[in-house]
Amino acid sequence: MTKVYYAKIKPLYKEKRYNQYLATLPSFRQKRLENYEKLEDKLRAVASFYLLIRLLEDNHINYHDDDFKFEENGKPYLKDNPIYFNISHSGDYVLAAISDHPVGVDVEEIKRNTKIDELGNKVFNQDEMVEYKAAPKKRIFFYQIWTLKESYLKCTGEGLTTSMTSLNFSENKYKGFYFKIWMKRNHQYAICSHDENIELIKEIKL
Repeated sequence: MTKVYYAKIKPLYKEKRYNQYLATLPSFRQKRLENYEKLEDKLRAVASFYLLIRLLEDNHINYHDDDFKFEENGKPYLKDNPIYFNISHSGDYVLAAISDHPVGVDVEEIKRNTKIDELGNKVFNQDEMVEYKAAPKKRIFFYQIWTLKESYLKCTGEGLTTSMTSLNFSENKYKGFYFKIWMKRNHQYAICSHDENIELIKEIKL
């Protein structure tokens, strides 16, 4: 079972709506928001964690606020609960997933002013760089590889401890992992899981 919700943050610019969703979050998550300076970052943080809470409740997964714990690498989990989850946010959209297998998700806003030629050196290995240079739609190729690698690193829990350039998505060598990517409304999405079947991908209206 792997289920994914995604949503647009725009409705949360209304203070009443923002406070409504803020109130649904665990106290530790509300506390963390005090360190956010930019309004957009607060909106994304609230919306993405709300989607996670919504997924848990929609699937009848019981929890208490103090059940949320963190591994040494910072990856959150639910104490004494076999469910896996992950969240991501960028631009106008947020993304959350739950699964009974390890799962990682990533969303990236496709920005026209991003200097992808420079960033490519931090994302691609040599094989992927060759594919990138030959790709007819270089910007799309860049964001697809970027989100695939981010979702993989979040699924494994490696996060920032592993360089993206050490991964090679030109080769089909990630056995046991299943990926799904899609693009919608100028945002690129990716899911990585040990679960072959993604049961649901649903947009939620906030």
